[in-house]
Amino acid sequence: MKSLIGSTFGRICSDIPGTCIVLQTILVVAISGALGYLFVTQELMR
Repeated sequence: MKSLIGSTFGRICSDIPGTCIVLQTILVVAISGALGYLFVTQELMR
């Protein structure tokens, strides 16, 4: 499974330069946003 994801990701990155940076940035922002949302809602629920 991991090799499939890696090969697909590598193929996309080689086809369109700059896509890796954009995808990684979106992933980091999404994870940070989700964690921030969970933290705020959990702290406000107390």
